[in-house]
Amino acid sequence: MLLALSSCSTQNKKNMITGKWQAISLDNPHLAQLMADQKNFLDTFGKNNTPEQNIEIYGFSNIDSAREANMLEMEDYMASQDSAVKNTWFDFREDGIVLMNFSGEMDSTKWHIDKQGALILDESTMGSTTGEIKMEILSLSDTMLKLQLNDQGMSSTVIFKPSDK
Repeated sequence: MLLALSSCSTQNKKNMITGKWQAISLDNPHLAQLMADQKNFLDTFGKNNTPEQNIEIYGFSNIDSAREANMLEMEDYMASQDSAVKNTWFDFREDGIVLMNFSGEMDSTKWHIDKQGALILDESTMGSTTGEIKMEILSLSDTMLKLQLNDQGMSSTVIFKPSDK
């Protein structure tokens, strides 16, 4: 009975995920914490030192300009990340191939839903040495796909919407 429900659920997920999905947001708590830590550092960077101490520590005394340049660099990085996410889409085809666009970089591989209900991108069959990429399907409906990737102790969650909506 459980096996029948599991295979039905897997088939249902496969049917629901088939189609083109547009990424709309990325949640990576580790990256968010790094950016918050960097902002906190930049907010206090060199403020408690004399110009002489800043020259000794950092090699320059114009801390305000350095702080502003670093803040702009961080904002540009975050805007670039956001743009990359919003220019990413997956097209899951019924034949088990997924076409992927990562900000203009096209790729394809085989895909399936495993017995536990996770999305598997099978790179090994396409001549790649990376093997399988496993993503947990946190949520799947006709209006949203939420995938979580855990890699080297970091977790990223990407939210997609159907590309035609």
